[in-house]
Amino acid sequence: MLHLFDAYALLFQAWRVVSYEQDGAAYALQVTAVLRDGSRLEIREYFFPDGGRKYAYHWMGVDGSLRCRWDNAPHWPEIATAPHHVHLPGQARPAASIITTLEDLLQFLVGTLETPPARG
Repeated sequence: MLHLFDAYALLFQAWRVVSYEQDGAAYALQVTAVLRDGSRLEIREYFFPDGGRKYAYHWMGVDGSLRCRWDNAPHWPEIATAPHHVHLPGQARPAASIITTLEDLLQFLVGTLETPPARG
């Protein structure tokens, strides 16, 4: 997964692995990044031995305000893309989301930040 940070290097001013734990095929990863516009991205990914996955991608403005938070917590079963959903500023309920992987998110950010596409 970390290869994506190299592939999408033009998105970032800096990024670092906050924590990484692995047990066989299972792992937990937490990354914090500063995007080229100064906004911040907090990434949490968990892969479980049974093949299950949990994630949360929290994108904040320079001032720390929420831009978007994508996750797959099962709290909103009525959403069409459940458990995948996105929390948007000023909205009490999350919306459906097609961003379900780190690569989906990075591709979205390329378009949103008008960054040149990923390399190779």
